[in-house]
Amino acid sequence: MLRFLLLTFLIFVSSFISAHPFYVSICEMNYNKETKSLEISLRVFTDDLEKTLQDWSAEKLYLGEKNESANSDILLKKYILNVLGIALDEKNIPLHFVGKEIEQALTWIYLETKNTADFDKIEVENRMLFQSFPTQTNLIHVNNKGEIKSLLLTKNNPAGELNWD
Repeated sequence: MLRFLLLTFLIFVSSFISAHPFYVSICEMNYNKETKSLEISLRVFTDDLEKTLQDWSAEKLYLGEKNESANSDILLKKYILNVLGIALDEKNIPLHFVGKEIEQALTWIYLETKNTADFDKIEVENRMLFQSFPTQTNLIHVNNKGEIKSLLLTKNNPAGELNWD
């Protein structure tokens, strides 16, 4: 597991440094037992996200710039909810868009679930950026019951499941 996380980090850093010839996003999910919520953060290169959103909506958003479109959060929310799906113990759960932050070349997207019971199985579908970047890889890390498990999703394999039973 440590090797996988290290490899994930190295791919992410190397792609950031060298005009990112690798197309990768990282999705981290943490089940918070106290608040009964699944806290989700997505990290993606801003330029890749902008291109995909422009291809998807035909609108240039200028994420993180002074002239950012007033519709950017609305379009981003619609897009993310269209390409990301999660089921816990075989039940689809609604995702709530919390917001985004732009940090240099990266965009952080925050989502959460509400009133989420403990779970033993998670199914994740993440088709983010596949439309614009066929070689896109979406890494998923889920922290549940004190254990982190991971998925590597691609255009040909956009969904997977993890079990804690």
